[in-house]
Amino acid sequence: MLRTIGVYLIFLIGTAVSAETINLRGTVSSQNGKPVSGAVVTLKNHNIADTTGTDGAYSIQSGTISVNTTAKIPNIENISLNNGNIKFNLIKPAQVSIDMFDLSGNLLKRELGSYATAGTYQYKIPAGSIASNMVTIRVSVGGHSSTFKYMQLADGRHSLSNSAAAIRSTTSGTLAKMAATVDSLKVTAPTCLSKSVPVSSYDSELDVTLDTLAYFSFFITSLKALRELSGSPKGFGGDLRFGKTGQGAGILGADSICSCIAEKSMPGSKVKQWRAFLSASKGPDGKQVNAIERIGSGPWYDRKGRLLANNTSELLKDRPSGADMTIKNDFPNEEGIPNHQPDPSKPVVDNHLTITGSDNKGKLYGSNCTCEDWTSKSGQGGSKPRAGLSWPQAFTGGMKNWISVWDMPGCEPGIDSTDASMGGSPGVYTIGNGGGYGGFYCFGLNK
Repeated sequence: MLRTIGVYLIFLIGTAVSAETINLRGTVSSQNGKPVSGAVVTLKNHNIADTTGTDGAYSIQSGTISVNTTAKIPNIENISLNNGNIKFNLIKPAQVSIDMFDLSGNLLKRELGSYATAGTYQYKIPAGSIASNMVTIRVSVGGHSSTFKYMQLADGRHSLSNSAAAIRSTTSGTLAKMAATVDSLKVTAPTCLSKSVPVSSYDSELDVTLDTLAYFSFFITSLKALRELSGSPKGFGGDLRFGKTGQGAGILGADSICSCIAEKSMPGSKVKQWRAFLSASKGPDGKQVNAIERIGSGPWYDRKGRLLANNTSELLKDRPSGADMTIKNDFPNEEGIPNHQPDPSKPVVDNHLTITGSDNKGKLYGSNCTCEDWTSKSGQGGSKPRAGLSWPQAFTGGMKNWISVWDMPGCEPGIDSTDASMGGSPGVYTIGNGGGYGGFYCFGLNK
């Protein structure tokens, strides 16, 4: 049977505002163990911050600050009782006991007697333990104790089950260890992925490792991302200006698309210079653009840190010679997911054709292969963009070059993910006809 009760908590030592000294220190390092300088480390609840130096060290300190606590004894912090749950944090291992007394000080029962390691714990007083409406509860840790009264009020809002099933479901005499968290640190750095770290004590040494953005420097634009940015279920087609104007707008817009997609995948990635692997007859400066000359010298890694190639020599093979075998024959999109199966819960799709406008050396393929330098959506009679293969096509004679194998029939937006051949559908002049959607490669410049 359920009955409604309230919880009235009276601390004999009193609820108070106590003095808490902050002395947090540690280092911030990258995945390879190198110190990260210029990282901003912020203690969230108190908005106190420090910036790391060349050694990656930080120190957040203050005088005493006012912190509301329910009770505090040596080696135990933030002890509280709410709706029959006692919670506390052990700074070091100790013997813990929980005793219940009547108001005259007579011991009614010992709820718990246990040795516990350091950590944050929760103990639920078993249903039916309290026979009267008020008892005194003493929590002892080592040689120290904290005592408070526990009262049940008839007009409260807490529901408590007195059924046998509910009593049997409660484990008496057992501490449940919880995640120790009294605050959190937010750590940000220009070339790293931001991170929040739980803080278990205001006086502790806490080292933080950040994922560096340097390892994220290659992906193929997913259909999902192109749909979102273009606002069309058919994607961009051959017009990649993306709001850019003037000479070279197609190339600049494609670069911006790469940057937006990278940033959404890994916040902070926009600080890196992203380049679309596209060639064009004229760039912003009026000169010919060769894709291979736009992307730096490597190395390049996917979203999950897997190597694509160490340098351009490795890159300019049918399949990059230095590539991690898990991505070599199925290039990943911005989430690090193989593009042949962008939704792991669904079957593979035929989306191998990836536009480049380039020959197999990464240079401009010809005068009619770039959708008018990536500014046109024209179909029949227009440009025929050159494409490579994000994954090899064994059934077409072993074609596998990732940069240059096929001329698409046109630049119209469109998706074809069902055909199992390079020929496509006659009379259809979309950029995806034959197995694609107008996706392209993006490279981040590693300095």
